[in-house]
Amino acid sequence: MAMLSPHIAHDPAESVMGFVARLAAFHIGGRTGSFLSDNGIKPPELARGDSDAVHRLADWTGVSPDALFANAPRGLDRRHYDLRGEHVSAEFLASPYTVFCPACLLEDDQASGGQTGERRHQWIWQLAVVRTCPSHGLPLMRRKADFSGDRFHELGVIVPETGERLADMIGQLQPRSVSPLQNYTLARLEGETGPAWLDSEGLEQAVRASEMLGALVLFGARPNLDNLTEDDWDRAGAAGYAITAQGEDGIRRVLADIHARANRKGGKLGPQAVFGRLYQWLSRSRAKKEPGDIKRILRDYIVENIEMPAGKTVLGKTLAERRLHTCATLAKESGLDPRTLRNVLEAKAVIPLNAARDANYVFDADLGREVSQTVRRLVPISGLPKLLGCTRPLAEQLVAERILTPIVDEVSDAPGRKKKAVDEKEAEELLRRITAFTKPVEKIPGGMVDLAKAAMKSNAPAVEIVHLILGGHLQKVVRAVGFDGCDAIHLDPIEAKAVVSDVMGGLSPSEAFIRMGIPVASGWELVRRGLLRACEIRSEDGEHVIHRFEPEVVDAFLSEFTTEVHIGAALGMGVRDLKPVMKAAGAKPFLLKSDIGVRIFRRSDLPDRFRV
Repeated sequence: MAMLSPHIAHDPAESVMGFVARLAAFHIGGRTGSFLSDNGIKPPELARGDSDAVHRLADWTGVSPDALFANAPRGLDRRHYDLRGEHVSAEFLASPYTVFCPACLLEDDQASGGQTGERRHQWIWQLAVVRTCPSHGLPLMRRKADFSGDRFHELGVIVPETGERLADMIGQLQPRSVSPLQNYTLARLEGETGPAWLDSEGLEQAVRASEMLGALVLFGARPNLDNLTEDDWDRAGAAGYAITAQGEDGIRRVLADIHARANRKGGKLGPQAVFGRLYQWLSRSRAKKEPGDIKRILRDYIVENIEMPAGKTVLGKTLAERRLHTCATLAKESGLDPRTLRNVLEAKAVIPLNAARDANYVFDADLGREVSQTVRRLVPISGLPKLLGCTRPLAEQLVAERILTPIVDEVSDAPGRKKKAVDEKEAEELLRRITAFTKPVEKIPGGMVDLAKAAMKSNAPAVEIVHLILGGHLQKVVRAVGFDGCDAIHLDPIEAKAVVSDVMGGLSPSEAFIRMGIPVASGWELVRRGLLRACEIRSEDGEHVIHRFEPEVVDAFLSEFTTEVHIGAALGMGVRDLKPVMKAAGAKPFLLKSDIGVRIFRRSDLPDRFRV
């Protein structure tokens, strides 16, 4: 093939088909198809970047083959291309549209003296993600030819406007910044590196993941994607790039935020309801168009944060076992009453107190099953004396001292504030621990007495004697062989009295909380929150802790904080009459009843008349 003469230089920013369109206009004043065909190059093959066709064009025009290949998507099969080493699908390209910037065309026309055949079709306009002109900051325009030559990008034919008409088109466009996703794409195709996670993905995967995440953030879970304009996708790409540029951590943060906002709307929500078109896109993707790591990230998030039954397929993978439960799904699985189950889950701190308003709150399935077994083992406090072989006062003291953990079985404003039952397993474990500190005897030695009498002789509650046994502080403790429970335990009252005096300094929890005028459970909640300091007396093995309170610490708390009971007593008013008066005066509690079971006020925050 003879060299085409005269020679026309190839613009490095020009697409291959745009270059050929210029050649045809210059040399024959005609169209691209016939120009190529008459010279032995098949237009469809050149349009697909066929190697032989590009090399023939290079030989004919004297242009480097590398320069032409760099700007030409090379067909791999009917729907896939190679562009500068990146494998992309037909959807990644703007075809069948011819994309252009009218300001660039106007500049070309002015430089050529109005020769529209001299317009340069830029290679970056072939990419669907390129929607803004980097030179002029204008939205690119798109046109589809109404003839078979749309692949040739003959700008003089597809865009017949010139002069003032072209200027009018420019004036109707709203200037904007180039999307960072567009900048990233072009920089990557130039060989530059960018954010690590995006660079680890295929280019089309990186772009599409960014656009779909951005669409989810900007337009919600269920927009009609077919109705989104190019401007909408440009905004979506910019918003999504801000997420994907932060890698997996940034993506997971946004997924969590979207999930949280969906939960606030109420109702049972599956992954498709939360993540909408993003989930649908990933669930329908095929092996030939793998969406990339975004699929794994979303799947991992769903499995870790949304309840799914065993056997459920999530984005291509089937769950072998259930990992998460909600209160409703656990109640269905266990056959328990949902209200009872919810309250025990709250008492065990598996779910927060306000989780009842969130039907989608999830927790570890195995932990939930353990709690459901606890519900089946509930023993009312009234049943403890029989189970433990002890008096009712001692049973109640064991719960008040938190040697046994109370479990609520009805709506409560604070964990354990309405103590109704304990876990039978925990009660049996307590009995086993107490028994381990006793010596079995056939006959009770003289001078030894049971727990009740030892408490009376020591002038201490029976629960304090139990504390001393569990802490290993008493040496002379025996158990009558053939008898079970606390009733079988006997000890030396003289030793008990001496050890009580030596070990049990300060106030017991019950004494401290009575002095403060608050419920027992509220007192323990103050301890948990760090607002009331308790002294801890630990056994040598660290297995048992006795909590005591220094009077000075209790008094210091009361000097800083107060309750309506204390204020009402000082003012000679009942709490019922006092509440509206305090509310009218603008007195606001430091802690709410829903937080701790009683309203706590900081004295310094109160109007003067209530600082009594």
